[in-house]
Amino acid sequence: MTSKGRILKVKYGYNPNSSSIGTHINAFLLGSAIFTIAANVLIAMVISMKAEKRKISTEAQEHKSE
Repeated sequence: MTSKGRILKVKYGYNPNSSSIGTHINAFLLGSAIFTIAANVLIAMVISMKAEKRKISTEAQEHKSE
């Protein structure tokens, strides 16, 4: 009968040689890039809408003063 091996040390974390870690990193980078683009488009739209409202209210005030 052979003796079983012993666990000498438990190392917590992840295995950098795992094939699945590459897919997680790629998905994270793609997701963060999409989020960055979407956030910038949304911010540009909000700024544009505020500028349009400001322009309309300025024109209305000028028309009232005439």
